[in-house]
Amino acid sequence: MTAKALLKQGALQFDQQPSQVQHVFSRHLFTSGAQWMFGKLPETESETAGRFNVATPFGLYGCYKYGISLLTFVGSFLALEKVSMLLTPLAVLFFYVVEVHFLFLFPLLLDRAKNPILTSMRATYRIGFLRALFGVLTIGVYMLSGLLNRHNPLRRWHIGCLSVILWYQYEVRNRLQS
Repeated sequence: MTAKALLKQGALQFDQQPSQVQHVFSRHLFTSGAQWMFGKLPETESETAGRFNVATPFGLYGCYKYGISLLTFVGSFLALEKVSMLLTPLAVLFFYVVEVHFLFLFPLLLDRAKNPILTSMRATYRIGFLRALFGVLTIGVYMLSGLLNRHNPLRRWHIGCLSVILWYQYEVRNRLQS
């Protein structure tokens, strides 16, 4: 499924129930975001279905995922700056090259997968690294562009999150449960 199709499907799903995370900018950002995502995941027949696991350290995983991605961005930006200022926009690409490895981390955490980081990395390569990277870049640009909308800056952000959940459902979850 293409990123464009995922975004279209995510928008349809979001518009049916446009509820958003209430405390978006709290210190529990990753936990509240995970709880919102949990409500959007289709239910499974496992014994954990329907129960959000508050013991999962979503904040720790989120800090790891984005910390390592941001460190890569800063490091590559500084290195590229020494070569030429014109190359510094490539630092964004390096951010996403790292971040794509954790593409399905939060949905896997919600499904209480064993070794969620390794499982996310394996799923990225099973999909195809370049396919996953271009999909993440497309969804990421869409999400970030929504922040420019003064009236509803988080709409596209949530649609992008829904797109990742749908992608996870099609490419990972259905395979894990088969």
